Amino acid sequence: MAKLGRPLAMTVEQRRKEIFAVAEQLFGNYGFENVTMAQIASEAGMSKKTLYAYFADKRALLNSLVESSYIWPEEAFSDSPLNAVDRLKQHMKMIAEHVLSERHIKLCRLSIAEHADMDGMTHTFYEMGIASSRNHLIVAIERILPSDWRLALTAEVLADMLFGASITKPFIDALFINKEANLKEIHQRIDNTIDAMLIIA
Repeated sequence: MAKLGRPLAMTVEQRRKEIFAVAEQLFGNYGFENVTMAQIASEAGMSKKTLYAYFADKRALLNSLVESSYIWPEEAFSDSPLNAVDRLKQHMKMIAEHVLSERHIKLCRLSIAEHADMDGMTHTFYEMGIASSRNHLIVAIERILPSDWRLALTAEVLADMLFGASITKPFIDALFINKEANLKEIHQRIDNTIDAMLIIA
């Protein structure tokens, strides 16, 4: 039992989140190469030894930081009372909000800037960002009867079409020309795109 007046010890997960928050801010302000593990440890209120107990080096920390940004809440894609079409729309909107969030855009820019020296970063972005989101869409699409789609295509192809039609351009605009995404318009585009692809809409 903790003594009165002393803060409760952080869990490993809480400590990792604290480190991620500090590192993300420092990397964003000064650039990956200009930040040291000593700075991160100091800002996080711990020794370098403690920081190295969590991450082998700065590159491992950044890779874990990017990976953590793609961990969806357990309830995000859980069963819901919505019908299959509305669930697909809901999933698409959640993915769009994440992909187009300010935090995700900043992490993408940081990773692009540092990618030449980041072994495994491409794998992390693909597996955690693209593949994971795509797999959730495929599952949602497969809940709708094949005969309800106007096009006789696989769920994988339909997922790629939906993502491309709804999210790709706003993401590119946000990433490279700093154009803020209008989520209300994107939500409407998602609804319209899915409705146009379905016979039952």
